[in-house]
Amino acid sequence: MKYRLYASQSGWTSRHNSLQSHLGIPDGKGTTSYAEIQQVSNSENSDYGKYIMPVCEDGTWKCDDQFNSSDLVDYDPTWNVPE
Repeated sequence: MKYRLYASQSGWTSRHNSLQSHLGIPDGKGTTSYAEIQQVSNSENSDYGKYIMPVCEDGTWKCDDQFNSSDLVDYDPTWNVPE
């Protein structure tokens, strides 16, 4: 799994909508959404406030071909403050 960070909620939402269309979601089999919106909540992280889009690299919802690979990042465990 890779991730794409968006500076705005509208950017995340626009991309999410295009991915759902590309992947055929909702699929009539129970899948109603590709992802739930999440935001980097750790104010000490340089990506604070950005919106996190998960990008599947394999499986049913594979969609990494819909992104520029140079825009994708690995998961950062410091995006969110531990509870």
